[in-house]
Amino acid sequence: MLLISCGNQSLSTVVDDYDTSQLSSEFTNKTAYEIGANVEGMPIFKNTEKALQQAKVDYQAGFEATAEEFELEPVSHNNYKQYFAYAWQLTTSDSTIQQQGVEISKFFDIYQNSFQHKNKPDVGF
Repeated sequence: MLLISCGNQSLSTVVDDYDTSQLSSEFTNKTAYEIGANVEGMPIFKNTEKALQQAKVDYQAGFEATAEEFELEPVSHNNYKQYFAYAWQLTTSDSTIQQQGVEISKFFDIYQNSFQHKNKPDVGF
């Protein structure tokens, strides 16, 4: 019955709680990363704008390294798919920045659940 009553809900609308223990990354330590479930049961950030802004702060070095290595514009909602696809592939010898790249891709794996996608990047998570 829940699906019938939520049938017109947007993918970006939280309709239920989400068990974050199922996630491969920890985004629950800050309120900007609050996670719920959308109408399809997928994890989404309750506020995608706040989540992206916080990620830019938390993973600044990873975003900068990804932009430099893959010649990308600064990350935004309009180009996040490029960061989702490339950040985990950073070739830097700095393990902290490499880990940030992985976390960036994991972040966007949740972030993208709020939006319709014709071609979802397959990054192996």
